[in-house]
Amino acid sequence: MSEPADGRSAIELGGFTYAPQFMSKDEGDALIEYFASLQPLWEQRYRDQGKERNQEHHRRLTRPVYWLGAWQFACLGYYSEPDHTEHRCMRAEAIPSVARTILSRLEPRLAQYHSEPSDTRLEILPNTALINYYGREVGNGVPRDYARLRMHRDHEPGPVIMFNIGQPALIEFLDPNRSPEPELRLWMRHRSISIISGPEFKDRLYHRVTQVRTGALPAMRCQVANFELRRVSVSFRHVPPNKIENFSELPQSSQDQVRDYVETLARTSEHFRSQLDPAE
Repeated sequence: MSEPADGRSAIELGGFTYAPQFMSKDEGDALIEYFASLQPLWEQRYRDQGKERNQEHHRRLTRPVYWLGAWQFACLGYYSEPDHTEHRCMRAEAIPSVARTILSRLEPRLAQYHSEPSDTRLEILPNTALINYYGREVGNGVPRDYARLRMHRDHEPGPVIMFNIGQPALIEFLDPNRSPEPELRLWMRHRSISIISGPEFKDRLYHRVTQVRTGALPAMRCQVANFELRRVSVSFRHVPPNKIENFSELPQSSQDQVRDYVETLARTSEHFRSQLDPAE
């Protein structure tokens, strides 16, 4: 297996951009403070939406998460065109100003990804973000490292923009139908950004995070009990606005599946309190 790129130099390929130190130190520090203010969730993913939720039919995600713009609960299944678009996305909190400022600097570059007629329904800047917390669970017996992300592809329309905060993470791009060996390996470093798009990197290749380094700086913290955080990634995507629903607009079965999560979020979020009781 080839040695990964060290992440100190920019990469520009057809459908993949990596820009080290794209964010300023102040922006990186502001994002660290913002991530520490949130209450991430350990979500459960269910293999069969029609079955009663029980130990036999679910597993926990491999890292705590928090969504902005539109929360795609794992138990409802993520947004994926063309067949999985309805009742997948519950309205969530807005993307913070520091992240919008960073994204705005990418607008000229992102415009090229929306030049085709099929993309005229998309806004240039994304409206949804998944925040992944990478670290180690402690205090419950043998410590377990969750600093990884399983092989997957993202199916929302348009490019995916990633912010990388904290310790370097090893990302690998591969096509398991062609070879078990990755076609690109890269250490994504603190304050860098990545963009995945197009038929090669977004549609053909899968990506995964296999390792996150350890280190004291930058100092990271989060509101997950018994969890030592060392990296946060944010992947920005686009969901058609007409597919984003309030909690009260979801089907009753979907409300029942996510109510516990929304009640947990409501303890620290005015937005989710209002979603539970819009009359307030």
